[in-house]
Amino acid sequence: MRLFIAAAFLMFCAALQAEKRPNIIIILTDDMGFSDLGCFGGEIDTPHLDALAAGGLRFTEFYNTARCWPTRATMLSGRYSNQLSKSQVTVAEVLKTAGYQTGMVGKWHLGMNPKKDGPIQRGFDDFYGTMTGAGSFWDPYTLARNTEFTEPDGEDYYYTDKTGEEAVRQIEEFSKSEKPFFQYVAFTAAHWPMHAPEKSIQKYLNMYRDGWEKLRQDRYARMLRMGVIDSKRWPLPERESRVQDWDTIDHKEWRIRNMAIYAAMVDHMDQAVGQMTAALKRTGQFENTFIIYFHDNGACPEHLGGNGWNTANNILAKAKKEGKKVAVGDVYDVPMGGPLTYGSVGHNWANAQNTPLRRYKSNVHNGGACTPAIMHWPKGLKAKPGSITLQRGHVIDMMATCLELGEAKYPEKLNGEAIDPHESISLVPIIRGGSNDRNHAYIFNHSGTHAIVKGDFKIVREGRRPWALYNITKNRTETEDLAKENPDQVAKLASIWEARWGKGARK
Repeated sequence: MRLFIAAAFLMFCAALQAEKRPNIIIILTDDMGFSDLGCFGGEIDTPHLDALAAGGLRFTEFYNTARCWPTRATMLSGRYSNQLSKSQVTVAEVLKTAGYQTGMVGKWHLGMNPKKDGPIQRGFDDFYGTMTGAGSFWDPYTLARNTEFTEPDGEDYYYTDKTGEEAVRQIEEFSKSEKPFFQYVAFTAAHWPMHAPEKSIQKYLNMYRDGWEKLRQDRYARMLRMGVIDSKRWPLPERESRVQDWDTIDHKEWRIRNMAIYAAMVDHMDQAVGQMTAALKRTGQFENTFIIYFHDNGACPEHLGGNGWNTANNILAKAKKEGKKVAVGDVYDVPMGGPLTYGSVGHNWANAQNTPLRRYKSNVHNGGACTPAIMHWPKGLKAKPGSITLQRGHVIDMMATCLELGEAKYPEKLNGEAIDPHESISLVPIIRGGSNDRNHAYIFNHSGTHAIVKGDFKIVREGRRPWALYNITKNRTETEDLAKENPDQVAKLASIWEARWGKGARK
């Protein structure tokens, strides 16, 4: 009898403990600018993310790796990484050992074969999405369900909407169990190609008629009024050197439409988030679900050609078979947005999307490597609802944060393989109303651009240029290079970078 009572008590304690652990949802969007969301000063209609911000906590200093796949590998593994190796473990794999249900929807971009190197092999119980980095929103390239490739269902298929639909399906299935769940939703919006339903495009068509320079000024003024930024620490940099003068540029109507498509893509992503939060409320999961939203990198300056870096192969082949042609890239006499188009918004608009930060995707200045972030958790977040924190974080910190929230243990081995230690720090102290050590170093290495963020300072190096030094506590937009006056500070931070990424360093 005593043994029975003791066993029952242990089961009760385990159930009580499991109840305390939150569900965790990571929402990642693709190639979006710093000021796109309404709650960060944008003009695009994003009421659902704005609502999460109003009830949660906003970060204006949350970092990524400045590119799609390194951000995903780094976020999932808790190590600075360009890929997932056998010596790495994912957040999903770790949380699964702690009793979490796991699901993913959207862009994987860490392997091309769903049978061999997809989400199902890396700890996810359920997956619907694309294996590669981009593709048509009307007919996604490498679309898969679990371990099998599949095709779009229905004539009105639109990938962003379907991503929301599948995320809701997972939430409803997870909610049938007493176990907590971990969900990773990786939207491809607003990555090229510029695709959106025509009705949604028309909603925004008149909004961008004054051009990208006016948009940038308007966003900056709005951000100041909202208190998202201040003019002293966030001076507006000069526009990027490649940005052309709106007054003299040609093909204005074509360019205006592209930005309207981009806005519509963000709008649909926000609608999908709204469907997810509605599902959480409907299933009684909303109060104890930790939601964190951020971008994989900053706004994208890329212009397309050919087969869109091997991402448009399926629609090019289908069009050829039907005797049709796909307009790829800057085809000025073809309005973008439909199934037979494959264009990008380009560097001019991207500069405005990134207001007020410098540079773009692929560069580790803040315009490439700093993302807005939103945390929302009614049951556990101690910050004042709607507040903006001066604390910093990085996508790499998802591992340590999920370990602590999920009460999971990071393994030394998994499936017989030795696992590299993670390099993340937990953001739970911030969630609980405290702070993290600003002297923790964040390290950046992508596509010939390098950086270290530590304490008040950041060093940045582009190609073979010397290190630049910025006091990012006082100068968040990196407009004042202090390197010549502070060579010792540069050397100190550079030594950290060399230790992690220099010759002989363990990668």
